[in-house]
Amino acid sequence: MRSYEELLGGFGQAIAFRARRQLARELVRENAASIVIDGVSFTLYDMAMGGVSFIAPAQAPRWQVDDVLDVDIRVHATSAFHGRARVAREERVYGKRRVGLQLIGGFLDLHEMQRLDEEESLARDLAEGPERIFARVPEAYREALARAVHFVAFYQRSLGYHEARIADDAHSARGDLARRAIAAIRPRWDEVRFAAAAACRPILGDRPAILAAKAMTETLLTPMLLAAPVISRAYSKPLGYAGDFQVMNHIYRDDLEGTTAFGKVFHKLACEEPLAAGVRTRKDLVKELTLAEHARSRRAGEPLRIMSLGCGPAREVVELLAESPEPLRGIHWTLIDQEEKALSAAYHDVLRGIAAREAACSAHCLYLSFEQLIRDPLAIRGEPQDLIYCVGLFDYLSERRAQALTAALYERLRPGGLLAIGNALAPNDHFWLGEFVLDWTLIYRDRAAIRRFAPEAGPAEAELRREASAAYDFLLLRKPA
Repeated sequence: MRSYEELLGGFGQAIAFRARRQLARELVRENAASIVIDGVSFTLYDMAMGGVSFIAPAQAPRWQVDDVLDVDIRVHATSAFHGRARVAREERVYGKRRVGLQLIGGFLDLHEMQRLDEEESLARDLAEGPERIFARVPEAYREALARAVHFVAFYQRSLGYHEARIADDAHSARGDLARRAIAAIRPRWDEVRFAAAAACRPILGDRPAILAAKAMTETLLTPMLLAAPVISRAYSKPLGYAGDFQVMNHIYRDDLEGTTAFGKVFHKLACEEPLAAGVRTRKDLVKELTLAEHARSRRAGEPLRIMSLGCGPAREVVELLAESPEPLRGIHWTLIDQEEKALSAAYHDVLRGIAAREAACSAHCLYLSFEQLIRDPLAIRGEPQDLIYCVGLFDYLSERRAQALTAALYERLRPGGLLAIGNALAPNDHFWLGEFVLDWTLIYRDRAAIRRFAPEAGPAEAELRREASAAYDFLLLRKPA
């Protein structure tokens, strides 16, 4: 517990507090938040206590900045705000008009809007029951999900029985049972998840059907799989997002973790999924790139400055320090993450690794949100970098933001430096577990889409490289010397 003297307020621009804007689809489910102007309803894009923005089709009126409009902001059919609003801005977003309004003479109670949505959801669930969800899910996916549910339930029951049978044997017996089961289950589980992915692929462009299929999956299948620690952590999202540093640590260890044989089996199977295996092999690719750049810097007699954006536990740095035949020399790492706990773990492990090998290297950490970095590339100050890599962030960024961040990072390179950006590749047949079972949404991209990250001016060298698990592609941009 801190004293009042130890509590910190804002700094710089953060001193002028503004309520955080929230995306309407995150605050109110199923696109139920709308704004009515002159009898015409528009879908809200985001909202804060003092204002909202909405998407206006091409045929909507051409409002001017400072126009005052009569508006009715609704959740489902219930009014949450009725009054006047001033047009504050209009901008183009992905070819669409987005209009921002500032409320006049009142405020938007976001908690009340959320309550209204939850009450409407409860009323709808009680009145319509699960049939509402069931009807939206295609028959092919219902059949594939039923197969997956039966598969998992079968092994939950079978492994539970045999685990109880050997309970008095040595402690290693549970691990032996899990290893024996994994060898037999692995190929069948692959068939189950490939079939589920194939069954839901036709609905990937149909958002209501996707939401219904995910709801059915999370109701029937996900609860059984929570015995697997990596699945439980990724699904519950205690830090607010699925791929936090503890999930990464589970994946890096790739071991039999869990309190039951069933949990151990499905934890290990989840850690073997291509996206998880790719976390380990993309780490190895980063180590390979680091060693190559280190050799270049040594030949030039210069230090090597490396920046890792979204560093997580910085496992690649820890392993490089430990595995190098000779203590590394002349590498200076800048580790950046938006999660304080991840940075703390990375800083501790990297410094311990440097000290253990008496390596002539250094590391420092920057606690920055990715939003800060995208909005203000100058938030990263200091000398230009020789190698910058980002392996777990671009999967969540829109193309426009990915391009903006790529340009900002490219500017941070010194002449001759290398920028490495990873993104989950498309098409693939392994998206089902993450998207439908874990509610872990990634933006999968093909090579043409990843190439579009590159700044329009274009570097002298651009290369696409696939890591060994074939789950992620890397865009490598070399700045002209």
